[in-house]
Amino acid sequence: MTAGWTLRPFTPADAPALAALLGLTGRVTTPEALLAADAARPAEVPRRWLLVDERGEVLSGSQLRPFAFLPPTFRQVGVLVLPQWRGQGVGQRLWVDAKQAAEAEGAGGLSADVSDTDAASLAWAQRRGFAIYTHRFASELDLTAFDPTPFQADVQRAVAQGVTFTDLSSTDETTLQRYLNSVADRLTETPDLMGYPRWSLAQVRAELRLDRDPRPDWLVVALGPQGQWWGTSATLLFRDPPFAYNALTAIHSEARGRRLALPLKLEGIARAQAAGLSVMRTNNHASNAPMLAVNRRLGFEPRPGRYEVQRRL
Repeated sequence: MTAGWTLRPFTPADAPALAALLGLTGRVTTPEALLAADAARPAEVPRRWLLVDERGEVLSGSQLRPFAFLPPTFRQVGVLVLPQWRGQGVGQRLWVDAKQAAEAEGAGGLSADVSDTDAASLAWAQRRGFAIYTHRFASELDLTAFDPTPFQADVQRAVAQGVTFTDLSSTDETTLQRYLNSVADRLTETPDLMGYPRWSLAQVRAELRLDRDPRPDWLVVALGPQGQWWGTSATLLFRDPPFAYNALTAIHSEARGRRLALPLKLEGIARAQAAGLSVMRTNNHASNAPMLAVNRRLGFEPRPGRYEVQRRL
């Protein structure tokens, strides 16, 4: 059945329908939060299109955008279909449109995220030429029940090496620029971004949400005995729903083996607890075994992960 279906661009009035579609992927948001995010970062608003029936009811939607965690010529694509409309050609209509739009932009490839518990959606993507590129694991920590006491020996081991912990709460612009450069350097060493171009400072700043809900006191640095920057843990605040997100915990190459990742994470956890948040979330690349082990030890509970699937254009 295709008669009466219309493909059209998203408008702000469609925010409730888009929020419902995004909820199918596990992303909990509100129409107000979606529009606020668009207003805060207008240059990063995805290309969004909807398929509606003859009454104007939304059947499905698509999003297409550049994404900093992809090669520069790739675009991230999402096709979201209400369950009752699957298997009727709805997703195919949006997929063809999004693919053509990416080709018109000169994109060299497409990437999509699929829940690792959603075999049907993975098969749908594979039939359209996508293949699994990598696997990322989500995990969650109950901050209301977390007790740091069992990890004090880890903290004392760091202190015995002359390590101190500070944050960016009272830093000047020069120190902030140094921090942004340090994060950009560390990101090139992560499994997610190794081999990709180094992020600009503007990209790092945006990823750390420094211009929206900034929490410089949650950007923690581990200092060596001579003031060396040995590592960082960056925790971000999300408000709708409220939770803390540990975006990055990274150690400088000269400090690896000093077992600083867990004490750094403890600093972020303590700050999130002090702010009254009940949950901390994080995501890890499947190949990042050391950080996955740290998270398990701290008590992070695994949640459904996601496959990143890619295809060339």
